[in-house]
Amino acid sequence: MSERVHDAVFWRATAALCLVLATSSFMNISAFPLFDHVFTYARDISVLVNAACLVAVALVASFRSSSLDSRVVNIAAIAILAVGSSGIAASFALQSPWLLVVSSCAVSAARGWVSVVVGVSLSRFSIPVIAQIVTLAFLGNCAFGYVAWLFPTSIGLLAFFAAPIAALLLAHSIAKPVFAEVQSSDSPADIAITQPSSFLALGSQLFVCLFFFRVAFGFSLRFGEVNGAPLGDFFSIVPVGVLTIATIASSGKLMKSDLLAQVSVLFVLAGFFAATISAPWAYAASASLLSCGNALFDVVGWVVLAAVGTRNVRASVATIAWGRGVSALGSIVGAAIGVWASAASLTHPVAVQLATGGLVLGFAAYALIGLKNFSFIDTIKGVTKVVDIWSINIEEASRVTLEQACSAIANRVSLTPREREVFEMLARGRDSFYIQERLTVSRNTVKAHVKHIYAKLDIHTHQELLDIVELEMAS
Repeated sequence: MSERVHDAVFWRATAALCLVLATSSFMNISAFPLFDHVFTYARDISVLVNAACLVAVALVASFRSSSLDSRVVNIAAIAILAVGSSGIAASFALQSPWLLVVSSCAVSAARGWVSVVVGVSLSRFSIPVIAQIVTLAFLGNCAFGYVAWLFPTSIGLLAFFAAPIAALLLAHSIAKPVFAEVQSSDSPADIAITQPSSFLALGSQLFVCLFFFRVAFGFSLRFGEVNGAPLGDFFSIVPVGVLTIATIASSGKLMKSDLLAQVSVLFVLAGFFAATISAPWAYAASASLLSCGNALFDVVGWVVLAAVGTRNVRASVATIAWGRGVSALGSIVGAAIGVWASAASLTHPVAVQLATGGLVLGFAAYALIGLKNFSFIDTIKGVTKVVDIWSINIEEASRVTLEQACSAIANRVSLTPREREVFEMLARGRDSFYIQERLTVSRNTVKAHVKHIYAKLDIHTHQELLDIVELEMAS
């Protein structure tokens, strides 16, 4: 695939991501305030469904990837978006709470899938190009944010309905080869048994980090909101614009993910601190600072998730869906705190100051302690490609030689009889499913044996195991 900035595929991917980001802007600024006139909790329920959909896609992609038919889901998503959008519009006219809940939940679920497809499409590019796409998309989203604030609500609502459909149409063909490979290969959970470094664990520090930063994002949306809409933010375009110019000028090679995350931490901490100040301008200052910090971190999040996908495309769907899912959950938690803080600020200002002070302290503690030894760059580099097969040169080594090599290694590290069996099958390139069938044991049992073997050999990947056996045969 061409990676030139003037390539049509580059701009299709950029436009698709921009539309996904803009959908959230139009939703928060134009659509959600209208929800409050019908049933205010419909917005929270729909956001929760969006997170649940993303988590469900991640689990299916991790454990049952063969059942993930992207073509069928794409068609269903477009149909759901069209029908659901009509249902939301009808619920406004009819003032029907149940119709609003059902329709908005359907649209949110489909939007979750669209964000996965767009994220997967980014994994077709190299990391420097991904950085350019993401920064340009965020700059475009800032422009859409101005449109949402300055134009009539009806235009923002139409954009909320149309943007995800347009994004899916732009990205689906780019992502198609990745989905085909994911569906045709073994599930990541099975491959990870013998090749754990090929995939990010669902409890990876990366996902924990995404969750905590989105808590700050959710807080910024609901703290000090007016008539159901977040406070206007017209300043996040400044850091995003500077970052975009620097990224494009350097062809994406100078993006420092770890440094950007640290800068975003400063913005977020400043935003939480502003929320503790009893002054008319405090709400607006807090929202602007939090938005700037979250915009920069969201750039990092999208780049890192897509970059991990480039390292191993078979895990890209699971990684992106899980990353966006935990981010959505973080937004829900942050929004709940923001709503409480806004309501309590009128009657219990001291309690709000104490609570926001606690957020500052907790966020600072996480940034200084929880992220002390964490690196986004190292996380990307730590993901290795899947080793499909490993064959021995018949002319140089016979089957007996392989068995002798495995036996010698097993004796040195004191493998148990069952571990010896598993070890030899791994040395022949067998996967976890084959081992389960051959030994008539469960997946967890195979996983435990592999873990013990790796520990005794002091290795972390299947490739290292193969290298040890090959070296033994050559000696």
